[in-house]
Amino acid sequence: MRYGFADRRFIHAALTGVIAPAATIRLVALAVAHSVLSRPVALALLVGGPLALALALLVAAWRLGCTGWDPLDRVRTRPTVRETLPEEYHDGLSAATLDQAATEGAVPTRLFLYGLLYAVVLPVATLAVML
Repeated sequence: MRYGFADRRFIHAALTGVIAPAATIRLVALAVAHSVLSRPVALALLVGGPLALALALLVAAWRLGCTGWDPLDRVRTRPTVRETLPEEYHDGLSAATLDQAATEGAVPTRLFLYGLLYAVVLPVATLAVML
């Protein structure tokens, strides 16, 4: 795949790993300076918020199949196409198609990785700045 000006992966990685955490820390610092947040709440928000985001991203990636690997595939039953489509569409499809596992939504891998990078870098940067 060709990109017009530059490979955007590096730009997105820089935004996620450096600029976004710095901007978040700055916004929370401004909120503390204007007495919108207290210092303990700001620290809890900067450290606990991204960790909750990282956990939510991992759960979403696991449940939605971000990488196609699901350790629960052996014990979990997925709905078939027959179960997900209304009855009026069954006549136009073959029995083999109707008995296949229905596809599920997937988290875009890059979005997942950038979100996870942000969620990991922000608490580390926050603690580094505050200590």
